[in-house]
Amino acid sequence: MRLLKLIILIIIFHSCEKVIDIDTEFDDKRLVIDANISKHRDSIDGIASVKLSETIPYFSDQESIVKNASVKIETNQIVYNLVYNNDKKEYSSIIENINKEEFVLSIIRNENTYTSSEKLITTPKIKSVIFGDRKSLNKDEVELRVTFIDPPEKGNYYLWKFGPKKSGKYDYLPALDKYINGNEFTFSFFIDKTEYLQNSDFINIEINGISENYYNYLNILTSQAGAQNGRPFSTSSSIIRGNISNLVSEEKFPLGYFRVYEFDYFRLSKDDAPDGVFD
Repeated sequence: MRLLKLIILIIIFHSCEKVIDIDTEFDDKRLVIDANISKHRDSIDGIASVKLSETIPYFSDQESIVKNASVKIETNQIVYNLVYNNDKKEYSSIIENINKEEFVLSIIRNENTYTSSEKLITTPKIKSVIFGDRKSLNKDEVELRVTFIDPPEKGNYYLWKFGPKKSGKYDYLPALDKYINGNEFTFSFFIDKTEYLQNSDFINIEINGISENYYNYLNILTSQAGAQNGRPFSTSSSIIRGNISNLVSEEKFPLGYFRVYEFDYFRLSKDDAPDGVFD
């Protein structure tokens, strides 16, 4: 009787098996562009860096980095030809005497020309960063209290960057000055000490000036991706268009963004923490 029941169960489970075919065809290959010109707020010169890759099928293990493009930046009748760096996997160049002139990015690859133009977005100075004493529900989290003075101009937008974490990644925080315009402001940001300070004695806190369009782009990106742990660059559930166009085929626009910005940073030492924080 037991043998009969076992045979019946095997027949039932076997009959429930169903082969599922996964369609892995991929015909929407696009260029992905991460392009920046950045300079410290107290510097004159800056650095242009452009990372290029292609979208690939989800299950693919092929390399998607693009190394054979022509990349240049033009401003005030000066042309900078960016050179590919194998170690950093990016095209780069020093940009001299950065000011508020327009910067035009141009990328040529596979008979397509991609272009975008942006102006410098300035940023305020970080006044101070200290460890706070407020507690979190997570016992491993430590409070950072960040203070800066927002410029009196309305409509300032920022991207804060905290890290590096143990994984080498950073946490990002887009912000705007809607309720703090022209004032000194202090806000709290909680970090996980097991993620930030196990392999390093320092935490880097950076502020970037960003445009309203880029601020909105980041918010759409994070909401579409359902980003977790402050990671705005997770895989998105739909195509999100940035500020770069394809002059040859409008429908085949690239993914990514081009921005020109100032930054300031503050380096906080683990030794500055109150007694007992890292016990």
